[in-house]
Amino acid sequence: MPSYRCITPTGTLSQEQRNEIAKAFTDVHASITGAPRNFVSVLFIETPEGADSGYPMPNFIDGGNRAGRPPETKQAIMDRLTQALSGIGGIPRDAIGATIRDSPSSWGMSGGRIFPEPGEEGAEWYAEAAAN
Repeated sequence: MPSYRCITPTGTLSQEQRNEIAKAFTDVHASITGAPRNFVSVLFIETPEGADSGYPMPNFIDGGNRAGRPPETKQAIMDRLTQALSGIGGIPRDAIGATIRDSPSSWGMSGGRIFPEPGEEGAEWYAEAAAN
């Protein structure tokens, strides 16, 4: 269920940079939340020159996660995501905006299984999820 959309103007990132950023975003989410890496989705959206992306800044990370995590966790994720996009993409940190939207766990599924609430997964659940 965790998904991160990385919105940048057309031509900002090379394919190599996108690959590195996708890996870094996955590393950030998995290391902070303990979620299996295969749950994380990273999408790249380019906005044509002069087009309004609909986001408050031309470089923006739009994230979606399960509700129930403390604000400090979301802030840590956003901080490390913007750090990764800045470092790998060569974009100044003050030119990147970010948000993480929450959705109820019951609104997401993977491998045909509805997600449990954060903290209710248990080691067995994570092991099964990582195997799919």
